[in-house]
Amino acid sequence: MDHGYSEKRLGLITSAMAAGNLAGAIPAGKLIQRWGLRPALLSCILLATTVFSTRAIWLAFPSQIGLAFISGISLSMWAICISPAVAELTEERHRPFAFSLFFSLGIGVGAIAGILGGRLPGYLKSISATAHVVDLERLVLLLSCGVVALGLWPAVKLKLEHSVLPARSRPLLSPFLLRFLPAIAVWSLVTGSFSPFANVYFSRHLHMSLPEIGTVFSFSQLAQVVAVLVAPFVLRKWGMITGIVSMQCVTALCLFSLALVHFPVQAGFVYIGFTAFQYMNEPGTYSLLMNGAAEDERGGAAASNSLVVSSMQMIGAALAGGVFSRFGYTSSLMGIGVIALIAASLFWFLLGRTGTLNEV
Repeated sequence: MDHGYSEKRLGLITSAMAAGNLAGAIPAGKLIQRWGLRPALLSCILLATTVFSTRAIWLAFPSQIGLAFISGISLSMWAICISPAVAELTEERHRPFAFSLFFSLGIGVGAIAGILGGRLPGYLKSISATAHVVDLERLVLLLSCGVVALGLWPAVKLKLEHSVLPARSRPLLSPFLLRFLPAIAVWSLVTGSFSPFANVYFSRHLHMSLPEIGTVFSFSQLAQVVAVLVAPFVLRKWGMITGIVSMQCVTALCLFSLALVHFPVQAGFVYIGFTAFQYMNEPGTYSLLMNGAAEDERGGAAASNSLVVSSMQMIGAALAGGVFSRFGYTSSLMGIGVIALIAASLFWFLLGRTGTLNEV
């Protein structure tokens, strides 16, 4: 924005990143199968460090479009590498806790990083009165890329096997994935439909101020961390499928409540519950995916999952914008809640077995 970019151009850059995320899904899975997990993970970290550093320096619009596309590829590689990496580094019975710890750290550290990133340029400005704010913002971005590069050191030490595809051919989609992907596709419509418009819901539908919205979002992040950490205990007590379906049903109830409440404070508490149960669901679905895929097929399974999730979330966001504008938030949120119940039903009927932790 400080360099004259309009919202339209920023939107195009964001779209280019989303396109890269989709385009990188399947190649990233094949890269894991050909090279192995550790080389793919190291390449991902190195690519992200390089491309985001270049974006902070090379600000011409055509280059920003191309770099955003490559950024999306690097983020897609990270998302696809991390699931089989966590699965390989843990035993099956500890896998839900491992994913829970990973997601909670991602949310918590991300929130802290956002606070630091927003304040660090001003702090540096107070130290050097002659420095330009734009240059300081660029410096902070480059420093953050340096922090990402530090991840190469622990990643090198990870004990990940260099597994490659066996000589015999394998089907593109296993019987398990043919059951899992339709269920996660419908659930991804839910996660992609309301969350991108939550700030608009609070602002236009409930007429909340920006500080009030910021407070709700801050508490929702805290609730997400707690919920994700609690998820393994729920999954262990109730079973994998029963736990996932229960969390999805509670998420649906929160959507119904958001459609009916009219007071900002009530809506804020319900939204905090909505985000908590939505994110609480993720350790279970990722564990279920990795448990259901053979060891040498986990990269491909993660790639297929990422492709389906990203595609359906993009479709959900695109459709939801028009639906909210035409029908309003009350009817639209009720409809999204119904879709959440359909997703829960698909998980139960397509993937349910005995309700135990190890079921796939």
